[in-house]
Amino acid sequence: MTEASNYLIAIDDGHGLAPLTPGKRTPFIQSIGRFIPENEFNKAVAAYLIKELKRNGFNTVETAPTDFDTPLSTRVNTANKARADLFISIHYNAFDGTFEGRNPEGFSAHIDPSGGKSEKFAKIALGHLTKGTVQKNRGVVKQQLYVTAYTKMPAVLFELGFMDHSREALLMIDKSFQQECARELAMAVCEYYGVTYKTEKETPYVIQPSGKQTKVGEAIMLRDVQTYARPEFGTQVPIVIKKGAKRNIYEIENGWYRLYGGEYIPSSYGKNFTFIATKKEQAIKNEGSIRRVLVNGKQVGAFKEEDSILRAISDALKDSPQKIEVEEK
Repeated sequence: MTEASNYLIAIDDGHGLAPLTPGKRTPFIQSIGRFIPENEFNKAVAAYLIKELKRNGFNTVETAPTDFDTPLSTRVNTANKARADLFISIHYNAFDGTFEGRNPEGFSAHIDPSGGKSEKFAKIALGHLTKGTVQKNRGVVKQQLYVTAYTKMPAVLFELGFMDHSREALLMIDKSFQQECARELAMAVCEYYGVTYKTEKETPYVIQPSGKQTKVGEAIMLRDVQTYARPEFGTQVPIVIKKGAKRNIYEIENGWYRLYGGEYIPSSYGKNFTFIATKKEQAIKNEGSIRRVLVNGKQVGAFKEEDSILRAISDALKDSPQKIEVEEK
């Protein structure tokens, strides 16, 4: 029987936070009000992966243990001197650095053109990554990269998504996605070495009802919708509401709709679900004020419904406006 303790896995989180490698961050994301550095994702996945591997009995060595952007030669030398058996580098891809157009998406495994054992591990890992969050599998890419060319052991550099793809960019700060990627790579390591993967014991996830419990409407899902513990991205919980399902809504805040259990679902400008307000809530809205949306000083619409306002703002952002205002009429 293969013993995991016989193997040393080198874990490499690509780039660094200090100084930030030029271009290694998302475009500015309006919904969270900031950029996401690539290493913020890489470092988190690497940490989760190390935890997964150690739980399964493997030994690990970090090639870039600090926030500094460690030179590639140092990363490779660390792995070679430690006589690691496998080298895994965690990255997030980019195309043109903007959210404009139909940017590519998906994950890929990059290896030295010589293939061999690196290619074998890469294919196993891609098989596990395909089973997780729905993404395009871009396959194995053979190219001359420093960390795969100069390591003395099988080495694979993984690009786990695209920073300039609007959906995949937000996955970078989603802890459940970070953990999922780490878990799938750990499963691949176990399969590669013939070790039985040990599943971590999980405690049941229970959401406690909170806040006002007066129904304000009903949401009908237009597609599968992820739920969140708080009204902000990066707080996903393991509950997905299926397309066509209906849920009662008890509170609305900045495009986030609270369910009975206290969890939230994002409207995404009306793309995730159709919201039907109760008669009482509709009457309150009809009595409420109208807000107008101005783009570069020119009114583009006047609305009472929050979703309509958010949709107008979303449409305006596509044209790179200088100024967007929402005013009470």
